[in-house]
Amino acid sequence: MDMDLLIELAVRAVKAYLEKEGVVAAVAPVVEPRKALVLTEEHCGENCSIEAYGSELCKVDCALAQNYEVNVNDYDVVVVRDMTNSNLFKIANGCTDNKFLALAAEAILKGKRVVMVKECVEILKYAETAPKALYNNIYKNLQILLDSGVELVEEENVKSALTEGMDVPAEAPKAEPVKVEKEEAPAPAVKAENEDSVLVLTKRVVTERDIKEAAAKHYKKVQLPEKPVITYLAKDTAFELGIELL
Repeated sequence: MDMDLLIELAVRAVKAYLEKEGVVAAVAPVVEPRKALVLTEEHCGENCSIEAYGSELCKVDCALAQNYEVNVNDYDVVVVRDMTNSNLFKIANGCTDNKFLALAAEAILKGKRVVMVKECVEILKYAETAPKALYNNIYKNLQILLDSGVELVEEENVKSALTEGMDVPAEAPKAEPVKVEKEEAPAPAVKAENEDSVLVLTKRVVTERDIKEAAAKHYKKVQLPEKPVITYLAKDTAFELGIELL
């Protein structure tokens, strides 16, 4: 007999017995890991060591390792490296003449959370030496991306940024099984107390995911932080779901 089938049958048998006896066993909460895509132009020990970004809370893929044949929609976060002055200019001005730039631009336009590694942004390396006029002219391309919701994160903080806001799964408590009445109704899902409840957001960049999470909790109003950056997709989603942005 197939081992997977044997295990599944055993699990079903145990579950049926516990339900029959009215016993609820303590189960550790399951946290669905996020998926992150790393965009880089060159393979090297540092750039392709995606294990440095991955964790039990975030699965990381390298687009270059798949010849950029990936679907941005499959990922929660996109990490962009190798942002030369030329690449910066092209993305900010809508020029996507290669797969690397096309994927980066697509992620931004679709309102995905995009993290740009600060040490990989070329213009920032010349902050102390470049003539002010030239530096500001190139920097304005970076500012366009930042105003569009792109986050500038230092290399050492990328891993933690990818799992920002997620809870580390705790171990299941080692308590004795608890008997409950079989007729007991399941607890209702957590939601807003009433339609006037307001979800307060403290993060500056508001994305489609934030709006959908508010809707899932039945909030009809979302309080935005001071000087927020709201993606176009987030605005459209709020309008479609009837959520008022304050």
